[in-house]
Amino acid sequence: MSSQPVTFREVSRTKTALPAAPERWPVADVAALFDLPFNDLLYRAQQVHREHFDPREVELATLMSIKTGGCPEDCGYCPQAARYDTGVTAQKILALQTVVDAARKAKESGATRFCMGAAWRGPKDNDLDQVEAMVREVKALGLETCVTLGMLGEGQAERLKDAGLDYYNHNLDTAPEFYDHVITTR
Repeated sequence: MSSQPVTFREVSRTKTALPAAPERWPVADVAALFDLPFNDLLYRAQQVHREHFDPREVELATLMSIKTGGCPEDCGYCPQAARYDTGVTAQKILALQTVVDAARKAKESGATRFCMGAAWRGPKDNDLDQVEAMVREVKALGLETCVTLGMLGEGQAERLKDAGLDYYNHNLDTAPEFYDHVITTR
């Protein structure tokens, strides 16, 4: 193991292309992953990671809540849920310039990716118009863009892609057998 310090870099310029994933994995291959002891699964994941990335380097990303609190979902782990008294004050979606200024500061601090999250079940079209503008402006700063906006409706993913979005994060709340213990609004 090298004693060189961890460095921040623009990951997008140095990533090694991953081999194409199979279009559909055989069920037996997926089941074999589930059957692995957890530490063995971690070890195999680390092997794959090291084949494609320098293990001494990390990507620095910044996450910003662009619409805070008041979410109608009741995810038991989330302070954004309106159902729980968590002290989070619901706020409307932030102004474009506020987000751009935060993204610029993140880049100056070494971030290469800027992720924007919104507390709602899913975006309405007028909200998505604003998010698309945010994605375009953040992308223009030279940052990778990421959003987490809840469940998307018909055509919304395509709109985000057309705006230049690089990554979409959608939570998988838990295993099916525990789902009703974590969230009841879906």
